[in-house]
Amino acid sequence: MGDSVITIGLDPNIHLGPLTLAWHGIFTAVGIFFGVWLPVRLLHDRVPEDRIYHVATWGVVAGIIGARLFHVIDRWDFYATHPELIPAIWTGGIAVWGSVFGGLLGGFIAARRVGFPIGGGADAAAPGIALGFAIGRIGDIINGEHHSIACSGLPWCVGYSFPAEDGGLGQIGPVHPAVAYELIYDAALVGLSLLLRRFFAGRVPEGRIFWIWTILYGFGRFLISFLRIDDPAPLLNLRQDQIIGLIAMIAGVVMLAYISSRSRATRVRLPA
Repeated sequence: MGDSVITIGLDPNIHLGPLTLAWHGIFTAVGIFFGVWLPVRLLHDRVPEDRIYHVATWGVVAGIIGARLFHVIDRWDFYATHPELIPAIWTGGIAVWGSVFGGLLGGFIAARRVGFPIGGGADAAAPGIALGFAIGRIGDIINGEHHSIACSGLPWCVGYSFPAEDGGLGQIGPVHPAVAYELIYDAALVGLSLLLRRFFAGRVPEGRIFWIWTILYGFGRFLISFLRIDDPAPLLNLRQDQIIGLIAMIAGVVMLAYISSRSRATRVRLPA
């Protein structure tokens, strides 16, 4: 490899006697911790912490289930012949979009049951989700499990040297560090979401920060996925995560328009 290639030779797993843990799983756990910690900090002066943790717990559990479910469905050709590995999430294998949909659904249901402010909670969750994703991508970089297109002429092209026969997952390279681009993008969305709180937090209509994050996250995943070499979905020759990214952008625009129009209609009905 040339001098312009950053070589990553880490074992994608940690071996503790008979137990094997994937770096992906470890950083996912760390990402979940900080992804919950940040919204708790943002909401602690508005909502009792026990109520926040109740909603967050259901969101995390549902997010993990959704992340694993999306991954299993995506790799059903493998899991159909190895069904005993379906619950083995500690070995790695989760889908980010699954964690988003599962976590939001679980958190929404829990929030409705305890009278949690859904719009304000979603606005606080946005930077937390972005932070969790950014931390989780560190494990992806170590593992090299998301393959990318060839890279040349850039000082940050990467290649993986850990032997495939020993469990290495990365490409020899040089290839684009697509998941590192996603890490940087997620970190930027953390900062942007926190900045938007200075203008929108606690102001009607709540939920705008979350839907802006949804639009931008979907946009970022759509663009960066052009650097990935996953098999395209049978629609528009786009990859699965690109199609979901487009859906997320459309949903974000629709929901922003909806909550804004609903807020204007409420103000019109108020007596002078």
